[in-house]
Amino acid sequence: MNFNSFKFFVFFFVVYFIYIALRHKQQNCFLLAASYFFYGCWDWRFLVLIFVSTATDFFCGLKIFDQENQNKRRLFLFVSVFVNLSILGFFKYFNFFVDSLSSFSMWAGFNLSVPTFRILLPVGISFYTFQTLSYTIDVYRKKIKPANNFFDYALFVSFFPQLVMGPIERAKNLLPQIQQPRTFNTEKINEGFLLIYWGLFKKVFIADNIALFLSYFGNPVSADGSAGDGGLVLAASYAFLIQLYCDFSAYSDIARGTAMVMGFDITVNFRSPLLASNILELWERWHISLTTWIRDYLYYPLSKVKVGKKHLSPLLLFLLTFLIMGLWHGASWNFILWGLYNGLVLLIYGAYSQNKRRFNRPKQTFVRKLIVIFSILLTFNVASLGMIFFRANSLYEIGHWIYHLFANFSFSPEMVELIGKVFIYSLPLIIVDKFLYNDEKLLRLAKYPPLLKYGFLYITFFLMVVYHADATNFIYYQF
Repeated sequence: MNFNSFKFFVFFFVVYFIYIALRHKQQNCFLLAASYFFYGCWDWRFLVLIFVSTATDFFCGLKIFDQENQNKRRLFLFVSVFVNLSILGFFKYFNFFVDSLSSFSMWAGFNLSVPTFRILLPVGISFYTFQTLSYTIDVYRKKIKPANNFFDYALFVSFFPQLVMGPIERAKNLLPQIQQPRTFNTEKINEGFLLIYWGLFKKVFIADNIALFLSYFGNPVSADGSAGDGGLVLAASYAFLIQLYCDFSAYSDIARGTAMVMGFDITVNFRSPLLASNILELWERWHISLTTWIRDYLYYPLSKVKVGKKHLSPLLLFLLTFLIMGLWHGASWNFILWGLYNGLVLLIYGAYSQNKRRFNRPKQTFVRKLIVIFSILLTFNVASLGMIFFRANSLYEIGHWIYHLFANFSFSPEMVELIGKVFIYSLPLIIVDKFLYNDEKLLRLAKYPPLLKYGFLYITFFLMVVYHADATNFIYYQF
């Protein structure tokens, strides 16, 4: 049940009108049933896994809180982590590690045959696994108290607006909103519907059209790697970065909007990352719920670990956390390399930023603005090159794309045409993202002059209706 489908909006409005007619406790039970129905529409077998994860962490959270013995508290935390990571590891990574082990054994000169299975990856498992793990870890750290009502906790795990593609919510933010009665006000409802509308525009008009352009231009390198256009490789990486951002942030906007209409305030997952002036700032604005999760539950704890008498090397730690971030996205070597690429780029930027302080900033405002524009374009190019790893289907493809990018680069007509089309379709994104980043001014559209308010709505609606492409699935469903 895609967020950009007619079925979802029928489901949502039926749920919404029943929901607002109920009392608080009835609302929670109804939302839980609706969320399980929503998830079951993908495959009813997925419900077993999410229930096991929910029941395990609810039980472990209570036990961790009740125990005074530190060893017993660690035991129940271990049970929570083990059960969740075992489920995630089997469904997402088992075949990848088996295939990698078999390939390594053949390279080493001995043939190790390990059977693989036809495993269906449950939608959203990476998202809700991290969400439930953060709950038990926070209870263990005594940052929150555990939920006493199983249905409230089950709704926290399965809340349908953010279940399959995030944001990855923290219990301290979402759980109190579930436990307390919600209030409805017209301003928040209007903002929620505007977020849904803007998310649909980004998906239907920008992301799906760019996907069409990419399929039209095809693979920028031939299947055997014998011919290719390096300029088209670069243009395709630009296009895919914008497509990925619009696709994923569109889902996050729709998720946040549907939650807001029902009285919930969930995490902002993107803050105009493509307008960032350096790679560190980009990552602080991109998929915020994941990057902060990695920071709080992996990077900080690992930085305190000692090997002998020394802490882990910051260099090693940084690369390790980004390797894990790459693996979180998918069980393949291209995502591992994508994670390592971003880790290395951030390390290089860190070394540069330390030396940058020695230089005096130019006093002229115009020069400073030019430097900011150049920095944004440079950051965009660096992030786009990373898309080669993200989009490729194999190591072979990565190698040939990179080779042709540097060996056969040319400003071909196809490159210019692709960049031109992507730029035209991205203009509304650039304008609105600037507004959204500046205190989310767009969400106060109702207070704007009628000409500006209705002009924005009519123009964007016209573009969606007239220039929409065939609907595609959200890219992050596969993670």
